[in-house]
Amino acid sequence: MMRNGCAPKFKLTTEQIDGLRVGNFDENNKDLKACFIIVYITQLAGTLTKKGELSAQKALAQIPMILPVEMQKVALASLEHCKDIQKNYKDPCDRLFFTTKCVYEYAPDDFTFP
Repeated sequence: MMRNGCAPKFKLTTEQIDGLRVGNFDENNKDLKACFIIVYITQLAGTLTKKGELSAQKALAQIPMILPVEMQKVALASLEHCKDIQKNYKDPCDRLFFTTKCVYEYAPDDFTFP
């Protein structure tokens, strides 16, 4: 979805998207953030509140259902560690962007992104 849908729509380069995999989160790139919200709404269906916040409780409950066993422990720990980051931001794109950035920073060697 990120590559095929968002990249052309927001004129994102492959380098920008691939950069997320290695921790290159450009905090000033509003197009990347807008694309982020579209992808996350699609991928995290049912885990976003009406205010555009990530429901950590729902996301934590889904991890065992959507991730392979070998990824669950670090995913649960990362999300638990980062679940309150979104409280620092009002914009839904910023909330998800900075929560994901936090998850990357918590466990960079285990981070995966589309």
